[in-house]
Parts: sequence; C-alpha cells; structure tokens
Amino acid sequence: MFRHDDEKDTGPNREFFRNFDPGNFNFARNFRRHGGMRYYVLWLLSQKNLRGSEIIETVQRQTMGWWRPSPGTIYPLLNTLLKEGLIKKEEDLRFSLTAKGAEEIGLKPGQSRKVNAEGWDIEKIITEMEGYVSYLEDEQESLKEYRERIQDISGRLSKLNME
Repeated sequence: MFRHDDEKDTGPNREFFRNFDPGNFNFARNFRRHGGMRYYVLWLLSQKNLRGSEIIETVQRQTMGWWRPSPGTIYPLLNTLLKEGLIKKEEDLRFSLTAKGAEEIGLKPGQSRKVNAEGWDIEKIITEMEGYVSYLEDEQESLKEYRERIQDISGRLSKLNME
C-alpha cells in the first residue's frame, strides 16, 4: 500500500494520503463525494444549455470514455441545483445557469467564460499573448527575419475593434 511519507503534513487530506491505495482508488466516487460534480456541471452549463443526458454524454466524451456518470448521479444533482436557484430549466428541457449559479463558480455578472474544447478562454489567451510579447521583447535581435509576419499579426490585432 502507498503511504504518504510527509509526517509533518497536517492538512485535511493527511489521512487520505496516508492510506491511499492506487489499486483501490475510485475517482468518480471521490469526485462526487467532495462536490466536484456540482461545480463541473455548473461550469458545463456556463458554456451552453444542456439536457441531463447531454451532460452525461459530455462528461463521458471529455473523460475519453473513462467515466460515464449515471442518471442517478446527474438528475438528483440537477434537482438540487434547481432548488438552490443556481440553474433553471428552459422550455426546451435544457438547463441553464442563473446569475446566482454563475456567481457560485466565480463568474462576475455578465462575464462569459466560453471555453473551447482545449480549455482556452479569452482571459487565458490574452495572458498567454502578454507572456509571448514579453519574451519577444527580450529576443528583439532574433526577430529581424520575422518582421513581416509580426507586422501582419499587429495589423490583424489592430483590426479588432475594441470599442
């Protein structure tokens, strides 16, 4: 059995790691038990409105078939989220995130966290771009052969109307 060696660890997960047995680890059970599914469903609904069956299929697809939550996991959770006012059920039977639900997962009112399949959102892209520009500033001597491409990128960025 795997044993956590850091005896100084006094965090809330100390016992979990002390008795952790990788051969007996049930990700899905632990994910649900610690509220992970709740926030994952809210995040999915921040992307687009979904039916319960679509949530099940999305989880299965995003885990590459590794986990398919049961209807007994998803539908009681959706009912709880409805009662708490974090989601609402639309006429087309899809669930949508409410303002309270958005706040629950850290979104500001009106803020969109649309993320593509690779997990990129606008904030992450802008942060990455800032880092790359800083790197290029450090490497100015090596940029001469890329001048036209950099000017093209600059022009494309300038065309984004930021009003």
